[in-house]
Amino acid sequence: MRLAAITKFVMAVVVVFVVVIFGIQIVYSRDQKTIGQDNWGVFGEGVQKTDTVSEVGISENFDSVPVVKTLHSKAGIVINADTGRVIYAENAFEVLPMASITKLMSGMVALDNKIPLKKVVTILQDDYTIGGNLRIVAGRETVTVKDLFYASITGSANNAALSITKHVNLSATDFVSAMNRKAVELKLESLHFQEASGLSPKNTGTAYDIARMAGYAFSRYPLILDAASQKEYKIITQNTKREHTIKNPDDLFERTPGQFLASKTGYLDEALYCLVLAKLTPDGMIIAVTLGNADKVDSERETLQLLKRGEAVSVGAIY
Repeated sequence: MRLAAITKFVMAVVVVFVVVIFGIQIVYSRDQKTIGQDNWGVFGEGVQKTDTVSEVGISENFDSVPVVKTLHSKAGIVINADTGRVIYAENAFEVLPMASITKLMSGMVALDNKIPLKKVVTILQDDYTIGGNLRIVAGRETVTVKDLFYASITGSANNAALSITKHVNLSATDFVSAMNRKAVELKLESLHFQEASGLSPKNTGTAYDIARMAGYAFSRYPLILDAASQKEYKIITQNTKREHTIKNPDDLFERTPGQFLASKTGYLDEALYCLVLAKLTPDGMIIAVTLGNADKVDSERETLQLLKRGEAVSVGAIY
């Protein structure tokens, strides 16, 4: 009789133990499922929220840093330029060539040095280089400095960008030094410039600092924002009255009009395709940047996708 009672007691203890363990497993499984759901960002499947930036020691402005590589571009980022908040970043702290995105900095330095926008000038033969040139007759046809400025930012004309530097009270060397000083003043420590047009692969920076530079240029320099918002710019030479139309290299102006506010392109063999896009939202201006994409169309697609991810955090974006 005593043996039967002991046996029943042992069996009861085993049953209770099994029930407790099973209950713990259910709670743990449910909690893990909830954690997994919480780790998926607003961007859908495939983008996982991971460490906060305070944990990885970069900046308190970050929401999260994804570890899953989703872009074909070497680096990409989208930020709120007004608050400094980083909405999404992928390899955004590798120093890479920026190509003609350089012209945002040279444009700011030119305006800081009060370029004479109404002055009538010509482009010298020495200013003609490869890529994105304004096709006026060197040394003969005349345009305004403002025309050169728009040709540089809107059309990414290298000869226009180089010509602008000759119409400030600085030597070419001092102009580039001013670009590097401004980068330091704006705390864009990764940016470095060798020349003013973007032709040098030694014009470099991280996607993070390039996005911040673009946000500053578009927010503080209305002329840069206006020039970067044009899909094309028409120039009529002052003396010969010939008309030239310089087009923005960003094909998104034709394919997806109205989906962004401003754009700055860049390309070098060493840099591949680089792109900046900006848009206004109720939460402020958002800036998307991609660097180092081998395909122009894919570069535009990925940058626009990043911009839309940034827009997703703001309801009812405005243009």
